[in-house]
Amino acid sequence: MSYAFLKELRNLSVVVLHPMDEEGIALTDHLRRIGCSPQLIWPVPDKLPARTDILILSIEGHEHKELRNFVRSIPNPSPTILAIVSYENPATLQLVLESGAMAVLGRPIKPFGLLANLAIARNAWKHTQDLARDARRYKRKVKGDQLVLRAKSILMAELKLREDEAHRELRARAMRQRVAIEVLAKEFVEAYDAREAGKAAKSDENISKRRTE
Repeated sequence: MSYAFLKELRNLSVVVLHPMDEEGIALTDHLRRIGCSPQLIWPVPDKLPARTDILILSIEGHEHKELRNFVRSIPNPSPTILAIVSYENPATLQLVLESGAMAVLGRPIKPFGLLANLAIARNAWKHTQDLARDARRYKRKVKGDQLVLRAKSILMAELKLREDEAHRELRARAMRQRVAIEVLAKEFVEAYDAREAGKAAKSDENISKRRTE
C-alpha cells in the first residue's frame, strides 16, 4: 500500500449509500479508522451529493428501481464506485455493471481487504480517467488536422497554391493573429461555409424569382 494513496485517502469525500443498520454503521466506523471521512446516507437520494470522490453503493434487492434511477443520475465523470452485494443474481449483476463499479464487496463485509479494494478501485478509476482524457485529446487533434487540411484545400483552390504554400499561408495568418493554426483553420472554414451557404441561398432565391416571372 503506497503512502501517497493513504495520504490522498484522508482528503477524499466518501459517501456510503447503505441502510443505517448495524452493517452500515460498522462499515462507516471502519472507514474512519483507516483515515476516510465517510458520510452514511439512506434512503436512496435523488442525486449524488456534490464533490463525492468515492461512492460505496449497497445493492439492496428491494431498492433496485430507486438505485437504478440514482445510478443513471450520477454525473460524468463519476466518482470511484465500489458495490456491495449479497448474492449474484442477474438483476444484481446488471445493476453493478450499470453503476460502473471498479470493485465489488461481498457480504458479510469484512474489515480485512477493504483498504486494498479502495486502493485498487481508485487506481483503476484514475487509469480510466487518464484513458478518457487521452481519447478526448486525440479526438481534438484529429479534428484539428482535418480542419487544417480542408482550409489548405480551400486556399489551394481559391489562390491557386500548392499544398506547401497553402500551409505556409495558413501558418503565417495564424502567427499574425497569435492563435494556433487549428483555431485559425476552424474560423477560416466556418467563414467559407457561411459564405458558400449565402451564395447558395441567393442562387435559390434567383431561381424562384425567374420561375414566378
